[in-house]
Amino acid sequence: MPLSRFAPPKHSRSKLAEALATFGNIKANHKHWMNFSPSTPSRDQVLHPHPVYSVRLSRLLEGRPLSATLKKVGWMYFLQDRGTTLACAEVSIVSGKHKNARLSEGPFVKKALQLIEKSVRDPRIGRRRYAMRSLRLESMHIFCLWLRVGHRVEYFIPVTSSSAVLREGEWLSRREFTKALRSEGQRICTAQERMSRLLEAHRS
Repeated sequence: MPLSRFAPPKHSRSKLAEALATFGNIKANHKHWMNFSPSTPSRDQVLHPHPVYSVRLSRLLEGRPLSATLKKVGWMYFLQDRGTTLACAEVSIVSGKHKNARLSEGPFVKKALQLIEKSVRDPRIGRRRYAMRSLRLESMHIFCLWLRVGHRVEYFIPVTSSSAVLREGEWLSRREFTKALRSEGQRICTAQERMSRLLEAHRS
């Protein structure tokens, strides 16, 4: 299996450990709070750590390249407790500093992890080294894997999407992904502007 080139920063790992200790104390007093048991996991229980970026849609619709619209907002970790229950932790980055961590579980976590593990074993990656990131565009309800293989090859794979032009599990080049994102973003903005005009006309 190929190896990811990314390792999480020390400060992010420290925030994760602090959060898990806090969550562990809460779990001890609220047994049914969540299924995951947030103890400090061993190295083999922390799966696929990688940075998370947000996409600033307004910049993309202005015609800027995708790279100019991205902002690193955190690090994501998939966690497995001793009972093999899965959870996802995200340590946020605010003003360049690693801050709060949030922990979640449920269908999205399982779905995202399954897609990651399927993707990194795909023949399109083979045995080459890869770098994995995630992209989030909350205004469009899109969460996407971003794989860079070698020095030039990139793939964007939507994990969740409400868009007909960005289908879940589809492998897209940077050019294809950017084109689809602009198309869907413009469609949503046009629909919102139309709704605003209708509401304004109704108030008048």
